[in-house]
Amino acid sequence: MFSLSLWLCFFSIFVATTYPKTSHDAEWKVSIVDNEETLILTHVLFRHGNRTADRHTELYPKDPYLHETYHPYGHGQLTNAGKRKEFSIGTSLRKRYKGFLGDQYYPEIIEAITTDYNRTKMSLQLVLAGLFPPERETMWEENLYWQPVPYNYLPKHQDKEVSASAKMQAEFNKHKEVFDYISEHTGLSVTRFFDVYNLYFGISTEEEWGFILPNWTTSVWPEALTSLAIRDYFVSMATADMRKMATGYFLNKIIDDTKTKILSSQKPGRKIHLYSAHENNIAELLISLGIFEPHVPNYGAYVLLEIHRIDNIYGVKIFYENHTGDGPQLLKMPNCNSFCPLDIFITQVQEYIPSENLCGIS
Repeated sequence: MFSLSLWLCFFSIFVATTYPKTSHDAEWKVSIVDNEETLILTHVLFRHGNRTADRHTELYPKDPYLHETYHPYGHGQLTNAGKRKEFSIGTSLRKRYKGFLGDQYYPEIIEAITTDYNRTKMSLQLVLAGLFPPERETMWEENLYWQPVPYNYLPKHQDKEVSASAKMQAEFNKHKEVFDYISEHTGLSVTRFFDVYNLYFGISTEEEWGFILPNWTTSVWPEALTSLAIRDYFVSMATADMRKMATGYFLNKIIDDTKTKILSSQKPGRKIHLYSAHENNIAELLISLGIFEPHVPNYGAYVLLEIHRIDNIYGVKIFYENHTGDGPQLLKMPNCNSFCPLDIFITQVQEYIPSENLCGIS
C-alpha cells in the first residue's frame, strides 16, 4: 500500500527548491465537462492499468505459480490490456476537456506526477499520450502520433504500518478463523488486514492472467478476501495522523494549487494536474471526502476534482469514474451540494491538513 500524500510531502519540498512559485475500452461513456466555460482547473487522480503479480509482496510460499515469469512483461508490470486502459483514460480526458485544454500542448498547461513504480510511470506516459496527441505542426516524426510530455517523481518512501493497537487487534481477532485458514494454505503468517490485502492482488492478478486457482481458494475467493482487503483501507486511515499522511498533503496541494490558479486567473497557466497512483490512493481520498462506498477501485479508476467559478463563487465538483459503464459520476460530499463552494470544501477537509513537519522534515 502506497501513501501518495507522504510522497507528495517530499515532492512539495522538491518542487519548492526546483521550480519558481481500440478495444472494448473505446466503448466507455465519455461526458463533456458540464459548464465548460466555468471550469478553471482540474485535478485527476487515477489508478494504473491491468498488471501482473508483484513477486515480492503478493505471492505466497505455497503458490503454485510462484515461479511464473510473466514473460514478456515481468512481475508487477502493465499488461497490454493495462496499456490500452490507460491510453483510453487519456483519450477520454481529451474528449471531456478538449475545449478547456485547447488543441495544442504547451508545458505550462499541465503538471504530471507519478509514484515510483514502473506500472504508474508507464500508466502516466500512456495517459499523456492519449491526452495530448500531436497536432500536424508539432509532429516530429511522420505518422507517429505521440509527443513527449515531461512528468515528475521521487524515490519510494515506506510508511510505518500502525496496526498494533488494542482496537485493531480486536478487529483482527474477529477474523482469526479465516486468517488461520489462509495461513495454513498459503504458508504465510496472516495477522493483519494488510497481509490479506497483498494476497488479494496476488490472487486477482493470477486469475486475470488465466491461471486456475487452487482449490483452497474456493471458500474465500472472491468475497471474503475482497472484503478483508477493503478493511485495510480503513486501517490506513485509523488515526488523525494516518489520515493526514494518507491524504492530507494531497488535499493541501489541491487547495494551494487552486488558490494559486485563482490569484492568476487572468493568465493561461496551469489547467490540469495528473497524479498516477494506486487503488488505495483512490479509496483513501474518497474516504477523506466522505463519499467512499466500500469496494476495490478498478484498474484505471479516476477521481476528477474540478474547480469551477459559478456566479462569482469558486467551488469544487467531484466526479468518480470506476468504469462500470455509466461514465464519470458526479458525487456530493456530506453537508455540501454537488457544487461545493471552495471555503466549505476547505472546512470539510481541514482536519486532514497536516502540519509542515508531519513528514519529519521541518
